[in-house]
Amino acid sequence: MASPAYVFHITGAMKTLLDHFAYLWIPHRPAPEMFSKRAVIITQCLGAGGKSAAKDIKHSLSWWGVSEIHQFTGKLMGDIAWDGLTEKKRLELTKKITALSEKCIRIDYTKPARTKLITKLRFLICRMMQKSLHQKDPQYLDGRYWAEQGWLENSRPWRVG
Repeated sequence: MASPAYVFHITGAMKTLLDHFAYLWIPHRPAPEMFSKRAVIITQCLGAGGKSAAKDIKHSLSWWGVSEIHQFTGKLMGDIAWDGLTEKKRLELTKKITALSEKCIRIDYTKPARTKLITKLRFLICRMMQKSLHQKDPQYLDGRYWAEQGWLENSRPWRVG
């Protein structure tokens, strides 16, 4: 996912996209395939704000179940056009994106991403919540989804092959 930073946050369009998929958050109706996904977040800005914009995106991705998330934040500190940047700034940005791309190249993509402990804990806490809600109201949409997935018992989405 990529976004420029506006007033230290993501653009309205990116926020709309993330909000559109809010139902995929772990407390609601998580997609099992997200637990084995990887993501790269790229943000750019003239000065400060890139890290907080990346944090906005990472927050949503992690609550979707994505555990392996890499980030690149580019501070242009001058011009918005590549040719307008100083040679020093271009070398700095090139070195930074090259390091990230080399890190991503070393990943064995034949294997799914490893689900982090914090993601598993979020899921297990939400499972307890959904189990309670489903018992009180079996027609509750999110609870029905969790029951259909078999997650209200012992099944876990990160074990899906």
